[in-house]
Amino acid sequence: MNDIIRKYIGKPYQHNGRSDKLDCLGLVVSFLNDNGMSLPENDGNPILEHWYREDPERLVRGFEKYGEKIPVDQLQPFDVVVFSFQGIPRHAGVMVDRSNFMHARQGKDVAVIRLKHYMKFFHSAYRIGGVSNG
Repeated sequence: MNDIIRKYIGKPYQHNGRSDKLDCLGLVVSFLNDNGMSLPENDGNPILEHWYREDPERLVRGFEKYGEKIPVDQLQPFDVVVFSFQGIPRHAGVMVDRSNFMHARQGKDVAVIRLKHYMKFFHSAYRIGGVSNG
């Protein structure tokens, strides 16, 4: 898994990015696919820059369709974490171990950071495919 993590670290952010530049969903989908877990890269509808204003539950709905919601104390590598800003769940990352997650954030390169730094924004977590990854 470390080689795959290194593949993504430092890649620049781009809205709707899905290869050399990534947004948070592009990173989650690509990383999970590289690790043998299938997740579609979108829901078939255009992802406008401020998609969350018209459909605040869109991101969560997508993860609920392909994964099982899990409590934060059961997080393990490959689990998807969702964060809420201004009351709207609109950012996601993927756990790389029990304490750290990788994410792509607007204006920043892809990075791994400690989950505790984002806990005040934590919304939900999902285990894609509903199977244990640990």
